[in-house]
Amino acid sequence: MPELPEVQNFAQSIQSNYVGKKFKNIIFHRDNLRYPFEKAKLEKIFANGIEFLNCYREGKQIILQTSNGSVTISLGMTGAFKAANQNEVEKHQHITLNFKNGESLAFVDPRRFGFWKVFDSKELKKTSCDPLVETDLLELFLSEVVKNKCISVKDMLMDQKLIGGIGNIYALEALFLAEILPTTRCVDLSITKWKKLAKEIPIILNQAIALGGSSISTYRSFKGDKGSFQTLHKVYGRENEKCLKKGCQGNIKRIAQSGRSSWYCPDCQF
Repeated sequence: MPELPEVQNFAQSIQSNYVGKKFKNIIFHRDNLRYPFEKAKLEKIFANGIEFLNCYREGKQIILQTSNGSVTISLGMTGAFKAANQNEVEKHQHITLNFKNGESLAFVDPRRFGFWKVFDSKELKKTSCDPLVETDLLELFLSEVVKNKCISVKDMLMDQKLIGGIGNIYALEALFLAEILPTTRCVDLSITKWKKLAKEIPIILNQAIALGGSSISTYRSFKGDKGSFQTLHKVYGRENEKCLKKGCQGNIKRIAQSGRSSWYCPDCQF
């Protein structure tokens, strides 16, 4: 499932390539994805002559804003945007946004877990902490909302109501760099550990954004390229391999945690 770096790359590509242009129409190639399309509302938002005002990321979702309204888009597990031909429709292409200049933007989703949901502009406000900002993270981590929780620090990091955009990959990689065991309860973490985690998360996410994200299975960028951050993973998917921390002799372990796999170094993380 695409996480913050992958979603950010799509948002940046759409912003730089299409914002400022005017729409011709929106075409639906099916009636639904995870939820039925609100066709009448979407046709109004992307109507003929309407200007594309903005595209940005909110958590793991993409927001498209036009002069007629806004829509939030989840990529689900396999969703993606790509440049399209107005006269051709590929397999798994479910929505096409056509522009008056002849360009088209397609939304494809083989597994169909994504969604498009219309929002009132007043609802489009920040609802969770931005993990790219160290000071915001530290303020959240040291708040009563988090520091007294009895859940694991990994589960907390993946709570989208608290922090928008972190999933399994980047939670585990950040916890490794901060030398924190994924199963450690929030209430048991020291202030020193919280500070270290708040520092490492933006670093790792910005590095992943710069490298196009992680292509673990199906993810490809807007241009169809694989991300390359997976080549720098320290723990994710590395069960029984040697720890990459200098001087450490440990081997990476895997456990099941809240229905997902967690990888960690038992020698480095505590």
